[in-house]
Amino acid sequence: MIRNNYYYLVAGLPEIILEQGKLQFGTDQLREELKQGLSPGDFRLFEMLLLPEDNSNLLSLLQKEDRPRSAKGIYPPEMLAAAIREPGALMNYMQLFIGSFYAENRLYPNLSPQNELTLLYFKEMLEVKNNFMRSWFGFELNLRNVLLVLSAKKNGLPYENHVIAANALAESIRRSSARDLGLTQEWPWIDRVLQIVEIQDLLAREKAIDQLRWNFLDEMNTFNYFTVEVLIAFYIKLGIIERWLQLDPATGEELFRSMLGSLQNSYEFPNEFNIKDGRK
Repeated sequence: MIRNNYYYLVAGLPEIILEQGKLQFGTDQLREELKQGLSPGDFRLFEMLLLPEDNSNLLSLLQKEDRPRSAKGIYPPEMLAAAIREPGALMNYMQLFIGSFYAENRLYPNLSPQNELTLLYFKEMLEVKNNFMRSWFGFELNLRNVLLVLSAKKNGLPYENHVIAANALAESIRRSSARDLGLTQEWPWIDRVLQIVEIQDLLAREKAIDQLRWNFLDEMNTFNYFTVEVLIAFYIKLGIIERWLQLDPATGEELFRSMLGSLQNSYEFPNEFNIKDGRK
């Protein structure tokens, strides 16, 4: 397959680091640049990163929640609302979810609607034909599952039914009783995660996790120079920096305590974790 090279776009990207104090431009501006500069096929590939915003809007619309809709997804909220009645123009996993939401027998009756949608999303993303994107979604899925299990074990919380069963590694993680999940030889980065979960400072712990993501993106692009993958990785990094520029220690503590409270009071994990395949 012939790959497009985007010399002008890549050459115009500034150097950024995780500890960036301020940004010359943000993800919204970069998205517009990519919309103008990428081929239609490459831009559709990039848009896969935006689908979580659409997922949130779709769930909110179906559950008739009275709250503002995000304008950062692929589909304008008003279009998404109209498409619920005739979803043929939406992503396949969205069509499946809408059908399941209204069905007498749901696809995953043991899951909440939110977690069912998340599972369907990841399953489709893991089938994306682009190697970089498929690897990124796989890494993100694996990282979340490992963090979920290690954090749950550390806090004495159940986790077996909360692992996203979208790939083979998920089953290995769910069944393992070993401290290192028995996977550090096959997946060396898990050893680093074992160290990270022991960090007491909550924001330092979260930053170390984001550094893992950052390093993975760099590794995946070792031999990519002017391709769409470089631009996609830069967009992801930009989003990471934007999130950190909005955080402070009090906010981080509040988010973590809220999340842990949800785990202790329910068998359903919050959105940050998602959960396993819930078919009967």
